[in-house]
Amino acid sequence: MKPNMWSWLAAIGISVSAGLPSSSLAQQAGPEYQLFLAGDELALCSSMAWQHCDDTNWIDNTSMRTDRYLNLTDKYVKPLLADERWPQHRRETRDDVADAIVIIRNRLNEDIVPERVFLEEFTRRATRYLYDNLSEREWNLVVDHLEMPVPQGKTDTARLDELVLPAKRDILEAFIRQASLVKQAQSKDDKVPTIVIAAVGARDPFTAVEPFLSGFAQAGANVQWLPLDAAVNTAQRTKQCNELEALRETELGTWHRARVHADKHRQQLEFCNSPLAGIKMIDQADGLFIVGNDPSLVRAALLNPLSQPTDIMTSIYLKMKANRLVVGATSDAMNALTARAMVASGTSAEALRSGAIAGEAPPFACNKDDSCPRNMNQDSVSYHPLGGVGLFEFASLDGQFSDLGRHGRLLSVAATTATPLAVGIDARTALAVNVHSGAFTVLGERGVFFAPAPQQVEHSVVSAFHYLTAGASGQFVDNDISNVTFAKRDNVVQEDPTTRFLNKRGAVDSLRLICQQRDQFNLIENEFRLMVIADDATQRQKSGGECQVMNARMGISWQPEKF
Repeated sequence: MKPNMWSWLAAIGISVSAGLPSSSLAQQAGPEYQLFLAGDELALCSSMAWQHCDDTNWIDNTSMRTDRYLNLTDKYVKPLLADERWPQHRRETRDDVADAIVIIRNRLNEDIVPERVFLEEFTRRATRYLYDNLSEREWNLVVDHLEMPVPQGKTDTARLDELVLPAKRDILEAFIRQASLVKQAQSKDDKVPTIVIAAVGARDPFTAVEPFLSGFAQAGANVQWLPLDAAVNTAQRTKQCNELEALRETELGTWHRARVHADKHRQQLEFCNSPLAGIKMIDQADGLFIVGNDPSLVRAALLNPLSQPTDIMTSIYLKMKANRLVVGATSDAMNALTARAMVASGTSAEALRSGAIAGEAPPFACNKDDSCPRNMNQDSVSYHPLGGVGLFEFASLDGQFSDLGRHGRLLSVAATTATPLAVGIDARTALAVNVHSGAFTVLGERGVFFAPAPQQVEHSVVSAFHYLTAGASGQFVDNDISNVTFAKRDNVVQEDPTTRFLNKRGAVDSLRLICQQRDQFNLIENEFRLMVIADDATQRQKSGGECQVMNARMGISWQPEKF
């Protein structure tokens, strides 16, 4: 256990093995892996996300939700334009938004339009300049205010069996199988697992949770929504459940969710006013799946302002440690599962230029509306020094890793905080971990990056590293990995290779050179340099066109004076 999160449990006499015999937890019946760390959002094939579907003939417009619909009449537009919604220095932009809505309404000759159509029209030549000048907060403000109520009985319906990308389905089905092992250990008669979905990492949990509810149900699980988020946590702590709508604005950056999702609002309000409801749901669950892409929102939903776990978080931790709960998380929300320093935001380029900063993440595109915190910009790398919610004790985490070239940002945070191990998980990939033994396996399509003991000097970071692809396995031991078995598979990543490494796959694409018996390569992108070195201690193994390595070294630096 980490003293910054869970040592207080021992101090008050609570054992993580509560309710189990005294023999080794790792030997108890139940799941092989208690944690599933997914490197991307695992966007599902659904009636509102048909672009992720192999076939769309099953989508029924009459019974399923297929889009967000926006109302362009004064009834919806006037509240959007109210002065209190726009700071003084953005009132001119507010007026431009009003003009743009009039232009779009007149062009379409419609009062009600799908969000997709609204976006297409807003990004046409006449108003593209305005769209590019809006911060993420301002765009969300516009769309949330214009959104109409969800039609009664219609939901965003998902189908796992129609996913274009089989890797996503494989990850989710593997999670369900582990939850089934929990159920089987508790009941000989009922083998259908109960899985709770918590969209605590999403700005709009009501919208984010729907496809996962229907997707897991379609896969054969009993599914429930845990109506928890940062606003509910604040409301319960301050006894302001009747102020949920206002708290959603301040804690989540959402507006009018009670109007748009009336049924879910009522359900969440009832949950908020029942302090034990969440604990009861966790007690009855075999799996908990955390959805979203904002690790700071996960922290805010499951911890208090002093970074102490809420009662729900304590229940999650104790039950997972007792081998009676499997926990999964997607995308950057996954970052928050660590007990080490938590990566919150930023780019590799900015990490090398300016370093990593302890503090809250700056709002996305905050440079556009001047909302960036002092001494930060939209690309600043931020981290929480007290870590996340503490379920993964072995390393700091980062998702969408190779795909967004996040090596520089993860290594910088780990080096700044003296974190002894950093783990980056690619998109379409998951790391399944046994929290008792440290055993792990890589699932999905791509790979996982492990960096023991990163070090840095000004504008440079270096580390030993390992890279394993889907099908590989090993064990976390002494701030590193051991007992590794390389993957052997034929699947090949289909994207064209690139040498760009700051925000693309250049680092892992170029790693293929190491499996061609090259011992070194250099990549240059603008004012940045990446170097990888192998030696006699380096182990190499091809898998599906990718290169797995153990015990190579990587250095990334910003060198403006040399270019």
